[in-house]
Amino acid sequence: MKSNDLNWQVAGLITFASFMSATSLFFTGILVSQFHSFDATIKIPLLFLIISTFSFVFAASITIHAGGEIAHSRKAYVKKSLLYANNILEFLGLYLFIIATPLVIGAITSDGFLRFATAGVALIGITLYSQSSFSILHKEMHSTLKKLIVTALIVLISIALYLSQFLAQTSNLSLHSYIAVLLVLLLASMATIFCIRSKHIIDQKSKTKK
Repeated sequence: MKSNDLNWQVAGLITFASFMSATSLFFTGILVSQFHSFDATIKIPLLFLIISTFSFVFAASITIHAGGEIAHSRKAYVKKSLLYANNILEFLGLYLFIIATPLVIGAITSDGFLRFATAGVALIGITLYSQSSFSILHKEMHSTLKKLIVTALIVLISIALYLSQFLAQTSNLSLHSYIAVLLVLLLASMATIFCIRSKHIIDQKSKTKK
């Protein structure tokens, strides 16, 4: 991969991560300032937005550091850094941000149509994106079946999260919290596994060239 291509990747990733971190932080600030006026279930989407904000910030930070190494021709290091940043940004940043949106709607309004429509759009969007050629899943998993299984897990746990929010508004918040933790662990595990796998592949290619 040429230095110019790496520079474009770095610039694009920094721009997107910075924009999304600002967006996520903006919504987090609004929710925190109005925290006590919302339903108790607002805690979960607020947590998701906080994790998402930090993930976007860390992704941008890793990418900025990687950009400085392009001039020193450390392309293997730059590629690994970009892979780390992309995994963090997508799984812990983008997915959590999207999943949190219907949860926020569910906590601030009792309108059934709005809640259902927002959740439907979020889940359809995640499904289509994760199966597209743009996603990390597509790049890391060559088996269509495996991609479908991982996507189905994310979507089904998200559905359970949305349903448990409705139940938590009339009963206990514990189940809703447990499902939220399960979802975060799943996304964090996927990001970690793909980071380790990609690092191993790049290291092997570097050794082969030497």
